[in-house]
Amino acid sequence: MVQQNGGSGQTRINDPFRRKRRRKGGFFTPPMLLLLTAVLLALVGVLLIMTSTASFLPQGYPEPSTLNITATPSPTISVQIAKNVTPCSAVGQVWDISDSSFVFQPVYTETVLGNATLIYFDHITYPYYSVSGHTSLKAVNIYPVTELVIEYLVPDVTVKKVLVDKEIIEKGILIDTTYKTVYVTYPDPDARFEITIYDESGNLVANEGFAGQYDTGMKDVITFLTQGNYTIEMTGKRIEFNVSIIEK
Repeated sequence: MVQQNGGSGQTRINDPFRRKRRRKGGFFTPPMLLLLTAVLLALVGVLLIMTSTASFLPQGYPEPSTLNITATPSPTISVQIAKNVTPCSAVGQVWDISDSSFVFQPVYTETVLGNATLIYFDHITYPYYSVSGHTSLKAVNIYPVTELVIEYLVPDVTVKKVLVDKEIIEKGILIDTTYKTVYVTYPDPDARFEITIYDESGNLVANEGFAGQYDTGMKDVITFLTQGNYTIEMTGKRIEFNVSIIEK
């Protein structure tokens, strides 16, 4: 449709499609499209440059954590060392005259007053059936306050006894008697022991023992007060004992 205006001589085209094309054609002109394309290419290039540069920049990794390492101690090996077994040297020497096959090496020992040297030890038994047992020791270069200790181990014996349990008496006459059997245990009354010590000249220095003319204590201690050589004689029966000679 064409509409004319009488005074102006202008012709207006009332076609809506033509008006639309004219408006679009007026903004996106070829120069404008080229400009937009250049801008887009520039933006893409900048983005590519930024991306490639970021890949070379240090990454924001977290700081490494500190690793605390606790050293594990090596297992301790416990070594059990038995007491009174350490060989050592001693001033005095003791040996068994009656049994030359018995040899005792001096060892350290513990006493209530501190360490000392055990220069002789033996456990001796005089059998029950023997009349008597005998042991002879030779002690050489014994220093003062060396001690000889005897510990007695007296065996027990059990005896059967029959005792009167009850008596029936009528008019002063014993009519009946009943008995009971009991067992009594006590140290062997036949156990005997004696130790005598002589100096180098044969003089008696000391003597002790168990039962008989001696008491029945379970331990005797003899102290050497003079340096010298000694002979030790031990006799007994039906008894056991430990003999120790300790150099302090």
